[in-house]
Amino acid sequence: MSKDFNFDSISIKIPKRLKKSHKGNFGKVLIAGGSKGMGGAAILSSEASLFCGAGLVHLNTHPSNVEASLIRNPEIMALGITKVLSMPDNVDVLLCGPGLKNDEWSKNIFNEVLKIKNNSASVFDAGALNFIDEEKIEGSQNIVLTPHPGEAANLLGVSNIEIQEDRINAAKTISKKFSAYVILKGKDTIICSQNSEDVFQCSDGGPELSTGGTGDVLAGVISALIAQKLDIMDACMLSVAVHARAGTIFKNKTGEIGLNASSLIQTIRDLINK
Repeated sequence: MSKDFNFDSISIKIPKRLKKSHKGNFGKVLIAGGSKGMGGAAILSSEASLFCGAGLVHLNTHPSNVEASLIRNPEIMALGITKVLSMPDNVDVLLCGPGLKNDEWSKNIFNEVLKIKNNSASVFDAGALNFIDEEKIEGSQNIVLTPHPGEAANLLGVSNIEIQEDRINAAKTISKKFSAYVILKGKDTIICSQNSEDVFQCSDGGPELSTGGTGDVLAGVISALIAQKLDIMDACMLSVAVHARAGTIFKNKTGEIGLNASSLIQTIRDLINK
């Protein structure tokens, strides 16, 4: 059994900001992603993190993507890397995967991420899920995996059809296999944790979100909320709920066709400020 939720039914709030706050109080996010020709995904994730309240956002990406990132968001500290990650001090959340391909640059970036030993939470999304296995992340803490059904099928070595026939069990199996929080995206997105038998299902969201980049935005939102000291499960639930509601707002205003993922970010920012 799963418990339905949406943006209206949850009472999760981002901690209130004190008047004497500074950027260091709201977390530091490092995004590792964006191989050559795939920079947009990592740029969307970094923009979503910035717009959803992370105090500092760093982007390690392929050198060919740096100019585009700086033009779009000069506030994000974008750095072109070839082989070695540039790891800032005291990173709270490490997001790996948006815009990674099945190539040597991406594999190297993923392996560099695995070498990092600190207390930060890790979100593995998109291309990173093609490289992950239990042994590589064994013993790691505070891991969030965000597969769509195809990626979930690869993680479990089954078909897409099998995933979609029993999405709840698939999410729970991935969670136990990798000792991770899991967000299984798609219609009625599923969220579960390695720490509980509870399974949550988002009743919002529809085909308007079926377009490239929406998952990258979601990963950026999750990273920003965890960086702001939300409990990881709460961050996952609020991120999914606000992301889905932003899609519903677009659908009600415009329709189900033609949503561009970057347009979600402003709406999500407005929602989490209410």
